[in-house]
Amino acid sequence: MKYKTLDILTCPFCREHVEFLGPKAEDIQSGTLQCNNCSRTYSVIQGIPRFVKPEALTGLNRRFARMYDWFSWIYVPFSKAAFALLGMSEEQGRREILDRLDPQGGRVLEVSIGPGVNLPYLVRRADMGDIYGLDISLGQLHRCQRVTQRKGWDVDLFLGNGEQLPFQGGSFESVFHIGGINFFNDKRAAIEEMIRVAKSGSRILIADETEQGARGYERFLPGFKKLFKGHREAITTPVDLVPAEMLDTRVFEVWKGMMYCLEFRKP
Repeated sequence: MKYKTLDILTCPFCREHVEFLGPKAEDIQSGTLQCNNCSRTYSVIQGIPRFVKPEALTGLNRRFARMYDWFSWIYVPFSKAAFALLGMSEEQGRREILDRLDPQGGRVLEVSIGPGVNLPYLVRRADMGDIYGLDISLGQLHRCQRVTQRKGWDVDLFLGNGEQLPFQGGSFESVFHIGGINFFNDKRAAIEEMIRVAKSGSRILIADETEQGARGYERFLPGFKKLFKGHREAITTPVDLVPAEMLDTRVFEVWKGMMYCLEFRKP
């Protein structure tokens, strides 16, 4: 994590600034962050601030964090195989969503960055500023970190809950999420958080499986169906959770109907 990132970090519980308890350095690899208000502390280990404790997660958040920890080992080849089955390249599929981003040279936040499969289509864009990624799975973040270090990509990573983002309001020119929100504990809170941390005028993109896509996962992804213990709700696009004051709200299908994309701008 870069030291300058402290300027936008907050406690995810009380939303007050955190400070680093340690020597000043351009890059922070280890140490402790402490909230100036509630005094909660958060460890920084191998350059990744940890704003959640896996054992404290509940419900679907806990189940999916554990699933993605082990799934991180096969996520990349699984993704390539899935796109091949759809009859499209991974680049074509990811650009269907990512080309809709409008960062205007500013900070970009990916909520649920996973192993970094979207980064190749972001890092070389001329309109990209600093890139930040958050995930609830430490296994996914470690995979992502290995990629960024090997490629020399400058990306700050955070272990955190998308329903309680550890960033101050209005920090990002662009915020997006691809895959996961369907099964968050609180989808409304996650959408409200993405809106909160975005700057006025920012375009926000939220994409996840349609019901058709989820049924595909039930057939081909080991353990997916068991996560719901026989009680998975049918998937609907969460457009009703987007506040009425958002602008240019629209929903469209991508990846040949396997995913929806919900798009809007913050006033």
